[in-house]
Amino acid sequence: MIHLPSFEGHVSPEFNLDEAFRISIADALTLKQAGFDALLIENFHDSPFPKTRISDAKFLLMSKIVNKIIDSVPTIAVGVNILRNACLQAITMATINYASFIRCNIWEGAYVTDQGIIEGVASQVIQEKQVLQSKVLILADIGVKHATPLGQFTLDEAAKNALNRGGADAIILSGRETGALLPLDTLTHFVSRTKHKPILGSGVTVDNVSTIFPLISGVIIGSSLKYEPTNLHSPIDLEKASAFMAVWNSLREKQ
Repeated sequence: MIHLPSFEGHVSPEFNLDEAFRISIADALTLKQAGFDALLIENFHDSPFPKTRISDAKFLLMSKIVNKIIDSVPTIAVGVNILRNACLQAITMATINYASFIRCNIWEGAYVTDQGIIEGVASQVIQEKQVLQSKVLILADIGVKHATPLGQFTLDEAAKNALNRGGADAIILSGRETGALLPLDTLTHFVSRTKHKPILGSGVTVDNVSTIFPLISGVIIGSSLKYEPTNLHSPIDLEKASAFMAVWNSLREKQ
């Protein structure tokens, strides 16, 4: 996960696009050097987030950075996540920049979030993907963090809806908030019921990945790789990132 610098000051002389390029590309190159398979670029530091659309100016700035990162790491997959739920803009940004995938936080259903009630956007995004003739893959969250569902769908029902009715390519499960691990019994129950191994979207560390690995198809990892895990402005630490990938690759080889 690459947490982009805030765009909030983009209209003031203090905002420095070259510095934003430097910070973001440095993290991308660190993750590439550590051996990661893919990068996910997110406007994490731009809170408070709008529900479903960022401004045109922020879209253009983020798109420029996405393009620079893709040019900097051409051999690995790059994805886009525009918070809170700007999935329509994300599919456009990913497509025009030749990114590989997007993450959509609220794909199906409706959730009460800190931005208010947000409804799923699967239909709109799939239609836009068809118009763009896009090959970008869609990773869809269920059991969304920082949110509570309005309906009574179980996680396995939500997974079926996202994949079979919503057309997502893969699903993501996360803990309740940034950096929180999904309870192991919840994950175990989900896999046993659905026979589907999700991507885990939060809380994974070098210390717990061995326990979780048999139950997942991938992870999205960010805060635990930083020099200061409690400071999300902190850059990614090559030593921590390499240590994680050493464990991950060892687990893959034993499959």
